[in-house]
Amino acid sequence: MSEQNDLPVAVIGGGPVGLAAAVHLLEQGVPVKLYEAGTAVASNLRDWGHVRVFTPWRYCVDRAARELLEATGWKMPDPETFPTADDLVALYLEPLARLPELSPVIETGARVTGISRWGADKVRG
Repeated sequence: MSEQNDLPVAVIGGGPVGLAAAVHLLEQGVPVKLYEAGTAVASNLRDWGHVRVFTPWRYCVDRAARELLEATGWKMPDPETFPTADDLVALYLEPLARLPELSPVIETGARVTGISRWGADKVRG
């Protein structure tokens, strides 16, 4: 295996989409590292925690994430109710981020300032 294939996929952002992407990569056996600039996952959602989102729970919870959580006894909130951002964090994203499969790949306080393709740089293109 080349060095390139040993590198994890970098997921930038620990919100709902970033966490779901990391879960899907892990589900496929792909090494992953998730970088979140905030001090905890879903830091942007926490800024507007009191706001009710526009979509019900059934559209907010990713399939692969739900399966991982349900294996631990987690129960999804009523799929037809509309959560607040605080609800999403407390009832879904924090429990997901604490799972032993996901927790080790999350790095908080990690502001990404640059990224490039393997073997390419600004000089060589």
